[in-house]
Amino acid sequence: MTSDVGNILNGAQKQKLNAIQSTARIVDDVQLRLASGLKVNQAIDDPRNFFTARGLNARASDINRRLDGIGQSIRTIQEAQTGIEADIQFLDQAEAYLLEVRKKIELGELEFGVTPGNGVPPNVTQIRPAAADFVNYAGGQDSGGPVAVTNAGENFELDGNLWKRVLVNYNVTANTVLEFDYRSTLQPEIAAIGFDNDSAFNNDNDRFFVYGSQLGGISYSAPIPTYQYSGSGNYEHVTIPIGTFFTGNFSHMTFINDSDALPRGNSQYQNVFLREGPTQPGGINPTPPPGVAEQYQEIIEQIDLIAKDANYRGISLLQNENLTSIFNETGSSTLLTEGIDATSLGLGLNSGVLTSINNISAQIETIRDGRDTLRSYSSSLASNFSIIQTRQDFTRNTIDVLKAGRDDLIVDDQNESGAELLALQVRQQIQSITLAPPATSIADFL
Repeated sequence: MTSDVGNILNGAQKQKLNAIQSTARIVDDVQLRLASGLKVNQAIDDPRNFFTARGLNARASDINRRLDGIGQSIRTIQEAQTGIEADIQFLDQAEAYLLEVRKKIELGELEFGVTPGNGVPPNVTQIRPAAADFVNYAGGQDSGGPVAVTNAGENFELDGNLWKRVLVNYNVTANTVLEFDYRSTLQPEIAAIGFDNDSAFNNDNDRFFVYGSQLGGISYSAPIPTYQYSGSGNYEHVTIPIGTFFTGNFSHMTFINDSDALPRGNSQYQNVFLREGPTQPGGINPTPPPGVAEQYQEIIEQIDLIAKDANYRGISLLQNENLTSIFNETGSSTLLTEGIDATSLGLGLNSGVLTSINNISAQIETIRDGRDTLRSYSSSLASNFSIIQTRQDFTRNTIDVLKAGRDDLIVDDQNESGAELLALQVRQQIQSITLAPPATSIADFL
């Protein structure tokens, strides 16, 4: 039995046998390293390196999954850029078309149409100022604050101590009537409306008291209660036949909201207009030359379709949708690519406004502005595209570094292990020879 081998070996032979067995175990280890390519195959081989390498490999795998998302972000931006290029081509086409239409109208080859409608009566002058149209009136009486204007001048509010005037250049006749809607949510000291040709309020009385707690200090064309607001907090319509009080040419309309003390009072106006005599029926509405609006609409509809179709995996940056690119495994490193409204509505294109030479020219300018907007956005996308590409390269390099670090800890040097195996095999041969019994002659058996 093999267990009895030790009984027939002397001490020196037992040591040689143990050496052979030890060498055999080392050979097995080296052969495993050569076969697997790893010097650390399990935790027992080197616990520290084994678990450190596992952590590095796990992070490399997590980041590698983000790499796919980064690549998809690049494709999303590329698709948006493709859509922008197509949109710019359609804008070029739209501009060329309207330039041709405008030239034909100027040459008399095309004419605008007309349709009955409820347009602004010809004897009505609407007062729709912009915020910048309100300038100082009465010097130091005005605090200098802005007037809040909304709805394209249809509504405006004087809040606080504001004395303002607006350029109108209007000839007030005996038939002139001023109409407006007024309300106040906090009573000022004086709210008044009127007309003037200079910035002084104390050299005439061409104004009307509307609301307030202070009844003196300013002269008016009509007694104070005549057109006074009730204080209901709701809009109330006011009609003042100003032509019965004064006539003449006036450069400015004036609006006073005197409110020195806290809390500051306010005056809100809407639907302000002047008319000459009774309101007349609306006139005719101009329309684009036959077929022009339809042809232009066909072009700008393609811009809407591009914005819809230029999506990648459900994200269209040209329809105001945003793209978030995530760069690291925890999601703490990101880049937001904001979308824009690149539809015809977002770019201000409208086939229904081609009702005059001026409107056509304005639409041409809108097309040019839209093209500039798209080019500017394209530049922004190019910047984001470059950032994402750089992060993509960085992520790939990071993965390579992590894997290299993992390999440093557990991957075997095949050349070194091969040389070691060869040396071990030579050692085994020598050990086997030394363990064999010495040669004997026939005489030893006689």
